[in-house]
Order: sequence, then structure tokens, then C-alpha cells
Amino acid sequence: MKHRMTITEILGRAEQGMTKPFVCRGDDWLTYYVKGAYAGRRSLCCEWVAGWLAKTLLGGMPLGVPIIAMAEVPQALIAGSARKDIRELGAGMVFASMRIEGGQELSWSSAQGWPEETMAALLLLDLWIQNEDRSLSAHGGNPNLLVEQIPPLPDHDPEGALWKDQPRREMMWVYDFNLAFDDQFDRGRFFDAHVFGGMLKQWPEGFRERMEPRLREALDRLPGLFAEVPPEWLHVEGDETLPVQLDVKKVISALELPFSQPDLFWKLP
Repeated sequence: MKHRMTITEILGRAEQGMTKPFVCRGDDWLTYYVKGAYAGRRSLCCEWVAGWLAKTLLGGMPLGVPIIAMAEVPQALIAGSARKDIRELGAGMVFASMRIEGGQELSWSSAQGWPEETMAALLLLDLWIQNEDRSLSAHGGNPNLLVEQIPPLPDHDPEGALWKDQPRREMMWVYDFNLAFDDQFDRGRFFDAHVFGGMLKQWPEGFRERMEPRLREALDRLPGLFAEVPPEWLHVEGDETLPVQLDVKKVISALELPFSQPDLFWKLP
């Protein structure tokens, strides 16, 4: 599951987003948005755990999570940089999410008309991981979603076959999970603000039955995901005798709600 690499070059920094990730190149020659010291350790834990949960839940849908990785920033790269903000990246282990070239941020007008299954899957994901950071309305917001146009491909092509029966030839990329597992999560506020929060009056027919096995599969992977989190992310000052930044018991309790409190969890406003 782990994808690890070394950061070889710092190309710039994003202007948008609370954590203002750095734009970096890895030793695999791909370009990534990278979050380090400035983002906060809890944020890095949430990105890793929630990102992999999302990959499991959304697999095979016209929704995707960019490649995510743990990456090492060499001390020499920090020491040799002329950037004034380089300490906000910092040396050591960081979180990286591959940059999607050519994707356009979802606007309110382009948020209209998506298939119910797509809207429901994204709404379910964010409700499940208690993520209120995907807001959008006619007045603006921060959806943390990119839309990529899929070029025409013949049906006999393996990738073309995936899109044969899709009503929209567009891939929606889902990113930024740093605010997942919010201790102050509020269902009412979530549905009011979420980009698709008011677009469904009920889940699509058979949706719950199709998604429950995916939820269980993702939940079963949780211990392994936590085991992969670097100690310096998970524990205060990297000391395993000190409190954790993200508590596995609290996360499990939240992720079990579809099964422990199904009447409440699956209820739409």
C-alpha cells in the first residue's frame, strides 16, 4: 500500500488552501503537492488515513483520489534552498498528493447535473469520514474537487470501456482530507454546506446495499493504515509515550456509525 519516494526539487508553492502545500518533484519524476511542518502533524495523519479510505470506497467510480505518498525531504534540500518559507516544509517525512494536470476546479455551474450515484458516493464519503471541508454554493466555497475531461476512446479500449455507460465523460478528483475526523462535526452544518448536500432527497435505489460492503472493506483496512503512519506524525514530538494526534479508537467509533447507528447515519435531510 505504501508509496514512498524522495523529494528532489521544490518548484513553488500553492497560493490557495489553508495549508498552502509546496509544489515539488519526486524521484519518480512526478509532480506533487506536498504538506509538511506548516500543515500540522494531525493534518498529515488525516490525509494519509482518510485518503486511503477514500480510495477503497470510491474504487471503480468516476471519482478518484490522486496518488498519495509519504515522501522524504532531505535535510540537504532544505539547507540549500534560498526560499524564506522553507522551514514551513521542513526536512523529514511529509505527505504528498500527485498534481492532476489539466483538471479544473469544480464551479457551482459545473456542479449541476452529475449522476445521482456520483453525488451520493461523494456525499457518503465525506459524511462517513466527518469532513466538512467540501463546501460550495452559488455564493462560492471551497469544494476541493477537480474535474478532468476524458478524451473519446473506442469502447474496445480498456479505459474507453470504463466510460462506455457513463452519462458524463468527466473524472472528478477528490483531494484535501486534512480536516477529516472533525471532533466538532455537525450533521446539519455538513448538509447545509456540502457541494451535494442539498441535491439528493434520498439515496439512489440500492445504493446503501452496494456501498455497505465497501465501507466494511475500508474499515477493515484501518489498523493497517494507522500502523503505517510515521511516529513523528502520530505522536506528540514523535514520542510514543505521549498522546496521539489522531486517536484510532475515536476514528473507529466514527467510521462504525453506518452500522452502529444506521437510522441516524443514512438519514438525509
